[in-house]
Amino acid sequence: MFCSQARELFEQIVSSLDSDSICGLEHSQIESKLLENEYELLRRLLQTKIF
Repeated sequence: MFCSQARELFEQIVSSLDSDSICGLEHSQIESKLLENEYELLRRLLQTKIF
């Protein structure tokens, strides 16, 4: 279950980076969004190892 949640979030991150909406953002804004998602992704991946 946790692994699929991590994979789903990863796919969402990749999809958002590939979307047209990212083109209007500045580099720092993209970086901030990635950092937010990165921490959540790492948390979910860690849960796959704990449970």
